[in-house]
Amino acid sequence: MYWPKLVFIDYDLTLMDSLLDFYEAVNKARKFYGDEPYSFDEFFKLFVSDRISYEAVPKGVSERDFWRYFRRVYITRYGKPMDGALYFLTILHSINTLNIVVTGREIPSTIIWDELRRFGLDWAVDEVYTIYDISILGGEEEILFDKSWILRYVLEKHGIDPLDAVSIGDYKTDVLSSAKVGVPFIGLSPYSERKKSLIENGACKVVNNLYEVLTAIYDIFYGRRSMCSK
Repeated sequence: MYWPKLVFIDYDLTLMDSLLDFYEAVNKARKFYGDEPYSFDEFFKLFVSDRISYEAVPKGVSERDFWRYFRRVYITRYGKPMDGALYFLTILHSINTLNIVVTGREIPSTIIWDELRRFGLDWAVDEVYTIYDISILGGEEEILFDKSWILRYVLEKHGIDPLDAVSIGDYKTDVLSSAKVGVPFIGLSPYSERKKSLIENGACKVVNNLYEVLTAIYDIFYGRRSMCSK
């Protein structure tokens, strides 16, 4: 039976249900740059319609500066593991995949390890990388939230072919990062507009939750390999 040797797992809104923390970090950034905070309803409408990335940025503020501040103050205060997270990681761990968490937060990876320990998930994760680690390791973030350098670094570190790995995430830059490295990508979102964005940007398949990811991995590596040009 063939499974991927390595699985890249996005952290926020993929492994961790941290939508309220996302909301709080957006408002912290808006306040920092002198704009009014959103109500949760205002934020949620922008989020589910996939418009938050550009509409949240105050006028006259650099998009890069805004989102870099956001990802430095994004911490898990209200979040919890996504439904099915323990089951998902347990299955992958049991078949000896390398489980690699890669997050767009610009913080030391030790903070993510602390959160994983708090929720009892650390034992099933092999390595954690953040955007903060790129500069430490001598890499480059080509565009905002681009994780491709980290993905390539990890694959080379472990001597794994991109087609023997799979990546899971919730946002279009996750798809684009995986495509640059040649890793098949599975999108995860319950929201129709965000699903549409993931498909349009090249996701092999888009699912609603972590339980469905395992079936999607089966589809990619067994029955319908043409989905990802495998």
